[in-house]
Amino acid sequence: MEVCDGCSDIDGRPVDVFRQEGLTLIGVAECNGTLALEHYRCDKCRAVISRRFIGSSDERIWSVIETAH
Repeated sequence: MEVCDGCSDIDGRPVDVFRQEGLTLIGVAECNGTLALEHYRCDKCRAVISRRFIGSSDERIWSVIETAH
């Protein structure tokens, strides 16, 4: 299944870009007490999207990591 326009638009954008409407937080990961990663599910297309807060600046991005089948 294809991702919706909202998920497509945010994919690859920096983490400081505000998240779109219709994303439900489904998981959070920490590394040594610091927020490292968030996972969201899109209410519209059901894709899973990650928001990574660690690594180099080009790694701290929104990423579509799984699409609904």
